[in-house]
Amino acid sequence: MAVDLSHAGDRTTLDALAAAKKTVIVSHAACRAVAQGHLRAKPDEVIAKVAKLGGVMGIPMIRFMIKLDEPVTIEHVLDHFDHVAKTVGVEHVAVGSDLDLIGNANPVNSAAATQAVPSSQPNFDRYHFHAGPDGKLAVPGLDHPKRTYDLAEGLIRRKYSDADISLMLGGNWRRVLSAIWRV
Repeated sequence: MAVDLSHAGDRTTLDALAAAKKTVIVSHAACRAVAQGHLRAKPDEVIAKVAKLGGVMGIPMIRFMIKLDEPVTIEHVLDHFDHVAKTVGVEHVAVGSDLDLIGNANPVNSAAATQAVPSSQPNFDRYHFHAGPDGKLAVPGLDHPKRTYDLAEGLIRRKYSDADISLMLGGNWRRVLSAIWRV
């Protein structure tokens, strides 16, 4: 089983990291140093401890997780990739889109797809929920089935090597999940 600390608050996350004897992950969360004041984002202390245990942090593609207010662009998402890479290394950052196959924040044809605001969740205010002018939750440019190509182009613009991009677009998840889910 992979222990995912994405939805855990700071205290619970730190307690889990202190107790962990093996790799843990953060499948989809932003960096609080980039989205300052966002309690849903993870502080550098957490990012460092996840990396020390060999884990990976997945960067989401949902507007209100990336930035506290509009506009939100692919460049803001890339800022989170940069922050994790500079803080703990490219070996510990990956895609954590939190989107379905075609780019929706709620799975197509699900009951949740008709609810634009997840306001029924506990402590909803900490999410700083906002949607774009079009009502979409996904970041523009990353809200379609071929978003990985746009993300790769952004990482190229940011001067990452092909090897580093390969790690961030799937290699890091393969490494970590293969270690956790040994057969």
